[in-house]
Amino acid sequence: MKKILVLTDFSEASGNAFQFARSFFGDTVAEFHLLCVYPVETDSFYSSRHIEQTAATAFGEQLSHFVAELRREVTTDWHTFRSSARPGNLLDIVRQYNNADQYDYIVLGARKDGTNELFGNSATSLIRHIDANVLVVPVDAQARSIRRVVLATDFANLKNCKLLCPIKEFVALKGATLTLLTIDTPGKKVIQIERETRIRQFLSPIEPTVARLQASSARLGIEGYLAGHPADLLVTIPRHKGWTDALTGNSVTRSLAFTPPVPLLTLYDDGTSDQPRLIDDMSNLDYAL
Repeated sequence: MKKILVLTDFSEASGNAFQFARSFFGDTVAEFHLLCVYPVETDSFYSSRHIEQTAATAFGEQLSHFVAELRREVTTDWHTFRSSARPGNLLDIVRQYNNADQYDYIVLGARKDGTNELFGNSATSLIRHIDANVLVVPVDAQARSIRRVVLATDFANLKNCKLLCPIKEFVALKGATLTLLTIDTPGKKVIQIERETRIRQFLSPIEPTVARLQASSARLGIEGYLAGHPADLLVTIPRHKGWTDALTGNSVTRSLAFTPPVPLLTLYDDGTSDQPRLIDDMSNLDYAL
């Protein structure tokens, strides 16, 4: 069973993201946890405790009513629903829930507006700080069958093929096509043939198509490819997450997540490697053998 955390603020964007997620995981046994994180503002007339209790009741009842309606509508037991409403900072609350439940995916909607790309939005913040796969759904994305999946990442720096497990799983389940998109930028490290073979072997029996483009930057290359090739889902593996990367524009996923052209899935990389390690200490050679 997949555990999916869906963030909602009862907006059009969050409602659309939830419907997209239900369709996306329509052929998967899943528990959807709808989470509403709301701020509590001070008021000169009412006490802070009164405001907190009123907000908790209002948001909690709204979520409970929504989930009750969902349960009445559901015609299969593949999907179950629960809800929570919590006051506080979105990032802090999501981190607490994710640490406790270890969600397979976190889903949220993306509006067309925002502050600006440098300071980011909820999606960029979650991708940067939360140890989970994050699905960002544009407000105008339609809930439909996923047929064309594009994986855009620096394959030369892909240290662990197990990161591709979610892609392999849902591409096979949905009978979708998979394109491995490589953007050749000036000074980019060349992928070794052994590594490419390892990736293909891991993805088997899926036979992906390889698309290679030249561009001045990875972001421009990805945008150029999507402009000429329809895609139902774009997948990336974020690597440049620091504040300096945001300032210098090196974070490709950050710019894509801020205003995603299509639904965007970012895969969490825990830094582990499936490549064999060299033995530095020869005294351990017998043990290793």
